[in-house]
Amino acid sequence: MPAVTLRQAIAAAAGATLVAFAGAAGATNTIQLLANGLAFPNLAAPPATAAFASWCAGVCFPTTNQAVHDPGNGQPKGAIHVWGKNFEFGAGGTICFSEFIVFALDQGEVHVASGERGTCGAPMDPALKPPLYPEKGATVVIAGGGDGVIVGGTGKYQNWRGTYTDRVFVGFGAPTSGVGGIVYYDQLWFAISGKQ
Repeated sequence: MPAVTLRQAIAAAAGATLVAFAGAAGATNTIQLLANGLAFPNLAAPPATAAFASWCAGVCFPTTNQAVHDPGNGQPKGAIHVWGKNFEFGAGGTICFSEFIVFALDQGEVHVASGERGTCGAPMDPALKPPLYPEKGATVVIAGGGDGVIVGGTGKYQNWRGTYTDRVFVGFGAPTSGVGGIVYYDQLWFAISGKQ
């Protein structure tokens, strides 16, 4: 092969590798997680970030902490630590609020925040969806979910930006049951879509 052609081939291959790497680095990655079971209190320290301080604004409080798994194979993936604020109640038992979630995963943390009324739910007819764990105090099932944005992270996720969505059935009871009335999560599903 002539020298000029060899140099051109090497340059073309290097360029293609660079483009492929840049494309992979900018590609959106989606993490899916699932949590099921009784609710546990969030005892974690809040993240010491400007994003959390701005979101919390001194009026938020810790809610729950749950283990999360890969929905495809059931393998453990880490845990979530949740804070809430601005709970509003509407007609028919509708509830909306804002939440901040830290996903503590093997390769780092992803921090997400919903906007005002970013998470909402409403009670299900108990004939269609009876509560699980009535012996633990669950009296009603709320179906709902939330959406929001990635506001920070650590490790692999330090520079991630993007969105998240969650969908869930939550068993509620009296404020003295479970964690402030949250008795359990049933099919708490998250999709986090982020890129650097």
